[in-house]
Amino acid sequence: MTSPRNLDPVETFWNEHCIYLPAMLGWFFFSAILSSYNKYVFGEDHMNFPCPLLLTSIHFSIQWMFSHIACACFPVELGTKRVDTMTWKEWAWISIPCGLTTALDVGLSNLSLKYITLTFYTMVKSSTPIFVLFWAWLFKIERITLPLICVILVIAGGELMTVYGEDEGTFRFWGFMLCLTASVLSGLRWTLVQTLLQKLDPPLESTIVTMKILAPSMFFSMLILSGCIEQPWSKLDEARAQDENFGMVVAMGCFGGVIAIMMILCEFWLILKASAIILMIGGVIKELTTITIGVLVFKDTLNFMNSIGVFIVFLGVCSYKYVFHLQKQELRAEMEAVPTEEEFLDEEDRFVDEDDVTLGSGEKRDMNETGMELMKPQYRDE
Repeated sequence: MTSPRNLDPVETFWNEHCIYLPAMLGWFFFSAILSSYNKYVFGEDHMNFPCPLLLTSIHFSIQWMFSHIACACFPVELGTKRVDTMTWKEWAWISIPCGLTTALDVGLSNLSLKYITLTFYTMVKSSTPIFVLFWAWLFKIERITLPLICVILVIAGGELMTVYGEDEGTFRFWGFMLCLTASVLSGLRWTLVQTLLQKLDPPLESTIVTMKILAPSMFFSMLILSGCIEQPWSKLDEARAQDENFGMVVAMGCFGGVIAIMMILCEFWLILKASAIILMIGGVIKELTTITIGVLVFKDTLNFMNSIGVFIVFLGVCSYKYVFHLQKQELRAEMEAVPTEEEFLDEEDRFVDEDDVTLGSGEKRDMNETGMELMKPQYRDE
């Protein structure tokens, strides 16, 4: 085995500073491509595809097929045994609520891009941490602390400045409400995923397995929403008559699904390997990259009020993730400091009677019940 001192300096530098770079660049690249794709295909000033929800359902169908094929080809590596032993009731209890909220989140997000700029969309979606915390508190898996309240107020203030500073000629109220509703649902989505998946024993081993469970419900939910809201059978006939390249637009639905999968895989690798701080920095850079693309490619405008709002929002998001990271570290340290029940039984001199032993294990159980780690929404898969 090679000693760390004998490692090549270039290899040492790579392992210490650049090991996350390929996945991080892939995350930025595919996210930028997907955001630009969505805006170009759905935007009123661009291709203006009449059925965003229908096209999004194609994205979900691609994810469903990919996850199914991947799990069939690599069952051991991806840990598909847990899914194979699921009952229909257990599958439905997880897949339907998580798939429905995911479909609503992604569908409304894509629908909002018909009416608002990519830059404004990114700024509004940055408010998601507020709603993650709200739903986590409502489900009693997260405690509200004063630092978190202060951070949330900072993010909310930045969002108000962003909305107030939006140009009257480009601001569309319904587009803003669609995007804001999607942010609320995004918080619910991640809280549901965290709550329901943590109850699985043994747990799921990979994001592809999770995708296999959720994708069917996501696809059918989106297809039903498209039928109810868009009535694609009538709109697509009109679009076909007006657009000679309509077939190419349908093919682009498959392209969007593939790009979404690549982005998810890059971020999943980072979640497994990188620290929370690296993910925090990467997430902020990714959002700034999207805003830059909106300004340079789609000619979005940023005035002084918008710019200040963006700065405050991202400052609040960074603070939120940093405070949350510190709280998790403190909670982990507290849980490690609490002796297990076996340690109580082995060291009788710690407690005088059985009541003390019961109290000690009870305190440990309370800590476990309130110590669930909340998954953070770092990516958009719309």
